Amino acid sequence: MVAPATIGARLKTDGTLYVNRGSISSQDLNVGFDEHTQSAHKVTKTNVFANELDEVTIQDNSQSGGSILLNGTNQRIDVTGSGDFQFGTRDFTIEGWFYLTSTAYTRFWSFPDGDNLETGNGGTLYYWNGGGSITSSGAGVIPQNTWFHLALCKYNGEVIVYVNGVSKITDMSPFNSTASRPLTIGGEVGSLAESNSATAGWLAGNFTNFRVVKGIAVYTGAFSTPYTPHSDTQETVLLLLATDAGNLITDSSGTGKTVTNTGSATFSSSSPLSTAYNGAMKQLKTGTLQVANEFDETTVLS
Repeated sequence: MVAPATIGARLKTDGTLYVNRGSISSQDLNVGFDEHTQSAHKVTKTNVFANELDEVTIQDNSQSGGSILLNGTNQRIDVTGSGDFQFGTRDFTIEGWFYLTSTAYTRFWSFPDGDNLETGNGGTLYYWNGGGSITSSGAGVIPQNTWFHLALCKYNGEVIVYVNGVSKITDMSPFNSTASRPLTIGGEVGSLAESNSATAGWLAGNFTNFRVVKGIAVYTGAFSTPYTPHSDTQETVLLLLATDAGNLITDSSGTGKTVTNTGSATFSSSSPLSTAYNGAMKQLKTGTLQVANEFDETTVLS
């Protein structure tokens, strides 16, 4: 192959990778690569995800929705007790995007009897399954001042807790809820928060796209975090998208949950999600490289 002087590497559609180093004086490839497409291609990949190696252009005003902002002292979101949260031995998924501005003890979400996630002690993630002990992940798992994705999935009798698509906690003997129960996001459930402020775990920061799916484990192994907002499915029993201030606590699942904004939490325009993706190349966490047919990587020489 005879490559143009500016070509650093070329991946052919047959999988062959060509490299043309050239002389260091005339073409130092360490200064970085820019993507150059030889002909027009269209990216048709759907369900593109964040927090990986992407060549992505986010257009102006393409951010999707916003988030619920909690002050960390007296604000939380309460969902009235429902049989939809009685999972029994069935598979289920609880997930959402979170942004923390405090290192204090924090409850991400709480039921009165188990399936709860909390954090504290240097970014340690805690999972309470309703038993007498709490399982922890070790320090440094939960970040500060950045968006991250949490998911608690029960699949075939096993619970796995994921942070940004990576398994951090596994429970082989999980809790099987047997009754209708309420749910609180960003603090302790209901009156328990007022009776013991030390364990209230008020969340200081934001959350969005909080979803509960009953009957399906959405994730059964390492996964790429969602790039676009969740959509309602037949199995979704709670979906808080925070699309705008007027729909701050609207349940978009179609199940008509009664949701209460305790302490008057407010709308924030901050969100990790977008509706725009026009990159021509994507490196998945699994190692798969997705490309638009054939591409060239070029070094721009000064």
